[in-house]
Amino acid sequence: MQSFGELSEEDILKHIGESIRGARVASDLTLEELSKKSEINKTTLSKIENGKTNTTILVLYRIFLSLNREKEIENLFPEPSASPILMSKLEKKIPKLPQRVRKGKKKKAEWKWED
Repeated sequence: MQSFGELSEEDILKHIGESIRGARVASDLTLEELSKKSEINKTTLSKIENGKTNTTILVLYRIFLSLNREKEIENLFPEPSASPILMSKLEKKIPKLPQRVRKGKKKKAEWKWED
């Protein structure tokens, strides 16, 4: 299969629909059973499976949840990592600990805390 970046929007909708149909059939569910389970109109589900309609992410989530495949939809939205700007700001807020510095060469090693 081509990458999604190379597909038309129509082809992407067909691919999503085929994926949902395959998961439904693998779960041994009819269109009507999935409709009841996901609380989505049977006609709407049919249009989604046939790639004839664009739907919302929430409807897709309900479908995948009903097919016990919510992990797949969750993978679309991984945990965001902290931005470099935020990390830099956090780093500046952490106070630096004073360093121990020895002064001169005397019999007793003298030291004091300095910034």
